[in-house]
Amino acid sequence: MNQYVIGFLFGGSLISFLGALSTYSVEKKQPTTKSVMRDFIIGSVLFLLIMQLLPESSASLLSYITAFSFMPSLSSSDDLDIQVGMPQF
Repeated sequence: MNQYVIGFLFGGSLISFLGALSTYSVEKKQPTTKSVMRDFIIGSVLFLLIMQLLPESSASLLSYITAFSFMPSLSSSDDLDIQVGMPQF
């Protein structure tokens, strides 16, 4: 799987889980689908932004997460290459 897809799913799942948990614990009612989907989108975009700002840290976090799951592992290289030119995101 692509690293960005895993990050998208991880960030969205984490934030939507925390939002649903806080809604249930504070208001003592079941969270709505609209609020869970809103939190999923916010978490996904936030984690993708973090992946752009901190690529090495997010890659190591995602490789750690995929090591303990049934997802295929990411192929990451420990070699640091100097790249010259326009950034290719």
